[in-house]
Amino acid sequence: MEKILKFQVTQFDFDLINHIKGLREIKGLTKEDLSMKMGLAKSFVGNVESYTQRHKYSTRHIALLAKAFGFENISDLMKFVTPKHDKIIITVKQTMNKSGSKVISSEVVKIEPFCINKG
Repeated sequence: MEKILKFQVTQFDFDLINHIKGLREIKGLTKEDLSMKMGLAKSFVGNVESYTQRHKYSTRHIALLAKAFGFENISDLMKFVTPKHDKIIITVKQTMNKSGSKVISSEVVKIEPFCINKG
C-alpha cells in the first residue's frame, strides 16, 4: 500500500534537516544519539527528520547541534548551499504495511518551487 503526500516547507528548513541528517550519518549517530547529545527528548531528531511531522530545528537547536557535533563555530555547522527558493512543495511517497497502520519507508519523489499565482 502506498500513500502520496504533498506539503509546503521553506527550502532552508528542508535543506538544513537533510544537511544535519547527512552529518549525523557520517558521524555514525542514531537519531536518538543526536537527540540525547542535544539534551532533548530522544524522539526529537526522529520527529524533525520525519516527512509527516511538522517539527523543525529552531535557532536554539542550531547552537545545540553545533555543540553536539563538536563544532567551535556555528558557521561550521551551516556549511551547505544557500537555498534557491523561499518555499518549496515536497511530494513524498510512503510505503505502508499491509494494514496501512505503519510507514515502512518514505521517499521524496518531487521537489518544486512554491509559486503564488498573481493574476
